[in-house]
Amino acid sequence: MSDALVRVEHASFAYPGEAGAPPRLALREVSLTIRPGELVALIGRNGSGKTTLAKHLNGLLKPSGGRVLVGETVTTDAPVGDLARQVGYVFQNPDHQLFLPTVRAEVAWGPEHLGLDGAALSERVQSTLDRFGLTVWAEHHPAMLGRGLRRLTALAAVYAMGPRVLVLDEPTGGLDRQLTAELMSILRGLIAEGRSVVLITHEMSLVAEHADRVVALHSGVVVADESPAIFFDRDDILAEAGIEPPEIVRLAHGLRDTGMPSGVTTFDGFTDAYLRLRDRRR
Repeated sequence: MSDALVRVEHASFAYPGEAGAPPRLALREVSLTIRPGELVALIGRNGSGKTTLAKHLNGLLKPSGGRVLVGETVTTDAPVGDLARQVGYVFQNPDHQLFLPTVRAEVAWGPEHLGLDGAALSERVQSTLDRFGLTVWAEHHPAMLGRGLRRLTALAAVYAMGPRVLVLDEPTGGLDRQLTAELMSILRGLIAEGRSVVLITHEMSLVAEHADRVVALHSGVVVADESPAIFFDRDDILAEAGIEPPEIVRLAHGLRDTGMPSGVTTFDGFTDAYLRLRDRRR
């Protein structure tokens, strides 16, 4: 039996055409495997198919060709509610997921509807509030919180259901550097437990610093599935997918002729490589 949490096998998907137009093919023979304990960045231009692919991971969309498995369950054979126990989806706009009068109620809603009650439910809710730093806000209405706290509330509400995979659509949009760092620290803690995170993002610095794998899409096709160090050195794939690497990567590329090594993706990595290069020239 595979250890994969999710397997996408040659999946294709088309949206119905409007006003008599032919269907629009959004995914073309896509294959992808999500395993325990990894952060996978799903990237590409707008319209490349990344959100469509992400919505296949928990059955929000079902493939028209090929198949998607969550564990050993084919998504076309299971309702979305059952799949949500294993793959949780956090939408780009947290307000699309928040509808109850308090943060505590939001966190409790999912596990309660999955059958948890009594002391077990109370313990799950409180431990989730503590983990996401939301205890002080537990009795507040989510609409009264800032965008960062609303994002954390939406994430906490999904996490409380106990999924092994979390799919986050542009989770750092509108967040400042501190809140982004806090969110990524939380996600790294989840990954250390053996959960996996799929991050849909346009922030390439986030990808370079935090991702274990980069899955890049272009016109509904996966054009890369590799580490950030390899991906950001692939000028051909970057050009095809329309991806602009982060500034530190561009700086490293500009110094290739001086002996700067390939695979530099972070500020710390650049600093270490530059100091070694300087020391060799003394």
